[in-house]
Amino acid sequence: MSVPPEVLFHRYFGTLDRPLDRQRYNGKHDLAELNPPEFGPLLADLQRVLTEALCSVQYGPEHIDRGPFHVDYIDSSVPNALAFRHDGYSFIGITIPLMYMIWDECHLLSRSEVMASRLGVRLPDEDKRDGLRVVLFRTTLFFVVLHEWTHHIHGHVRLRGSDSAFFNEILDGSEADGLETQAEEADADFNAAYYVLDSLIGGPARVPAVTLLGLDGEPVGVQDDVLVSCFIVAVGAFLLVRPPAVVNRDSVYKNDHPPQAARMLLLIYDAIAWCKRQRPGLEARLAPDCFHKLMDAVAQVTWGVDGSIGWAAQAAFLLSPEGLEYLRQLDEYRAAHVRSLSPA
Repeated sequence: MSVPPEVLFHRYFGTLDRPLDRQRYNGKHDLAELNPPEFGPLLADLQRVLTEALCSVQYGPEHIDRGPFHVDYIDSSVPNALAFRHDGYSFIGITIPLMYMIWDECHLLSRSEVMASRLGVRLPDEDKRDGLRVVLFRTTLFFVVLHEWTHHIHGHVRLRGSDSAFFNEILDGSEADGLETQAEEADADFNAAYYVLDSLIGGPARVPAVTLLGLDGEPVGVQDDVLVSCFIVAVGAFLLVRPPAVVNRDSVYKNDHPPQAARMLLLIYDAIAWCKRQRPGLEARLAPDCFHKLMDAVAQVTWGVDGSIGWAAQAAFLLSPEGLEYLRQLDEYRAAHVRSLSPA
């Protein structure tokens, strides 16, 4: 009799080598223990939908078929998202502290009148605010899971025998790989953004999102504007789980993740390219003025004035000669990595 994937998922954490990792990650989390009571069923439903979707993907020649996939939640003391392979499965694990942080962040964003104005939605009552919260939360979780999925199918997760060490998303890691590791993160962002936009704007996530946002009676163009703005806010909410880091021309090359503003800037380029192919004209919603207003609001709602200042400082560095050179090199590394995925 085969062992269920959730059991294998739980057992993996008993194989971790580093004492710090064993201290941080305890295995699969029992969703019945979560508060508020409706949070557990929401996470369980999203887990089912995402696992089924990833197991049904038709892979192209640039993908490594690492299925079957299983998405689950980790009993942990830290906010993080992990991609790892164990006993024939490719696992994507999200820690419960990260889920609570995103849930709480989406609550703050959905209660902000400034954010409602920037998104172009009316929030006349609690139901509409709750609707926006759910849309932002689902979109954020989809992006996180698809980002980790890309680490699997684009070969970022390094195998050790039949298993792998996990690919770490939130916590700081080694500085050894520099731009190579950052390029993999930027690649995972791009691939995740493509699939999230496909689903939210033109796929199965559109109708429930439009209904939750109270946009059923609005023209398609208005709906598209709000949905693509929700995508930007949702991704921004995830990237700003931690306060914006201070970067300079030396430190920016050493981290294993690009600074948040660099990730968002590359994502905007990718989203504009998606819009031009799939929804011509919608890219106007992603013009620099609209984008910066959205992200300034996300940073200020999430972290207060300090967050807004930190975000502005990152953006200013990226516009400096040193920042532009960093972006050029990062994009070159990313393009080279993407080319390496394609068959000769």
